[in-house]
Formats: sequence, C-alpha cells, structure tokens
Amino acid sequence: MPNWCSNNFRIVGSTESLKPLWEQIDRENKFLEVIKPIGEWDYGNAVEAWGTKWDVNTDGMEFTDNGDGTAEISGFFDSAWSPPVDAFQTLSEDLDGAYLELGYFEPGMAMVGYWDSEGADDHYTIDPEAEDMGIPAYLEEEWNVSDWFATEEELSDD
Repeated sequence: MPNWCSNNFRIVGSTESLKPLWEQIDRENKFLEVIKPIGEWDYGNAVEAWGTKWDVNTDGMEFTDNGDGTAEISGFFDSAWSPPVDAFQTLSEDLDGAYLELGYFEPGMAMVGYWDSEGADDHYTIDPEAEDMGIPAYLEEEWNVSDWFATEEELSDD
C-alpha cells in the first residue's frame, strides 16, 4: 500500500481548449491518462510519464465555464507516493496560453510543494522537529502541516 500524496490543482485557459479536455476526463473517469496517455499501464511508464504510479480518482474535480471565453478545471485528488508534476508539465506544454498550478503534501515522506506552469517549482522536505518545519508560510497555511504532524504525534503518544 502506498503513501498517499494529497494534491490540489487548477487549470485555467480558454473554454475552447478546456471543455473538450474536461469532457474526455469526465467520460473516461481518468485524469492522468487523458493528459499524458501511456496506453496499457506499466509501472515504469506511469512513473516516467506522470511522476506517480497510478492514475487518480476524478471525483474531486470540477469544470467551470466562466462565461467570458475562459474556463477552469480544478479540484483535489490523492496520488500514490508523489505528485504528478511530470504529467502537469506535459499538459502545460500542450495547452497554449493556459495556466496550471499544483500543490501537494505527502506527510509519510515529509514533503510539501507547489508547481506552476510559469516556472514555480517549490519542493521542501519537512522537518517536523523544527519550529517552522523549514517550509514557507504559504505552504503551511495551505496544508496545515504543523497541525497534521502535531495530531500524528498526539495519536502516537496515546
């Protein structure tokens, strides 16, 4: 059983490009395979193409048509072991003019980070013993990292 990495994301672009993408994701109930197809699943191919070993559940995703020619696909999902940064990088290259962002927190491996299509690639190893845990405030606020580790410590003390 893998460690689960929590992810949240946004893809913002033209309705013309995002609506067909969303319809395919919704129809096939697959996300990573749609944005970076690998065909028949193979562990090595999945990790190389997606950055994680399995496709992700689409239940926490939604499509929003902003009514002004732009749209957004956003939501959350869990991935096995690591975030699918490689798949998002590929999608950003395929979707001209779109903005993509991906935030993630994997407590089992003590890592947290943020990636976007404009060049941000912040990845931090968390030090649960440190007062500030060695991560920027915006990631602490997004994921409540210190609360998560404090709760885990309390549970392990019981």
